[in-house]
Formats: sequence, structure tokens, C-alpha cells
Amino acid sequence: MRTRLILVCLLLLQACSGTGTLFSTVGSGDYNPLTLPTVDAEKYKKDKQECINKVQTQIDHNMNVNYNIMKFRECLIQKGYVLLS
Repeated sequence: MRTRLILVCLLLLQACSGTGTLFSTVGSGDYNPLTLPTVDAEKYKKDKQECINKVQTQIDHNMNVNYNIMKFRECLIQKGYVLLS
């Protein structure tokens, strides 16, 4: 009985940890590329948000489409950033 309870608890914990990817925000994953460590973090954060807003105004707000991710990354590159990921 105790083994089953532990197993159920482990399964529930694993299920909860996996749902984070289903509800991921624009601030993670494809929209959080790595750049050089010498970059000013505050300016980079501001520029990322500007690029996200720019892409959102040009598309149908489905930010998970590869084309939109490419447009976002292109915006950052045009601002002079070197993307490492």
C-alpha cells in the first residue's frame, strides 16, 4: 500500500512538472536566445520586448509559428546582437 502511494505521488509530481511546457510564455524558449555575456542585460531585455511587440503587430499573434520566431530573431540581429542559441 505504501509503495503505491509513493508511486502515485511520483507520477503526480512528474505530470505537474511537464505541464509547464504546455503553458510556456513568450519570454521563454525560442524567445529567450542566448547572447554574448558582454551585452548590457537591461538593454537586451528592453530590445527583446521591442522585437516581440514588433513581430506581434505584424502577425496573427500565434507566436509559436517558426516564421514568427525567425522574424523575432532577425529583429534582434538587426539591432546588432550576436545570438548564440
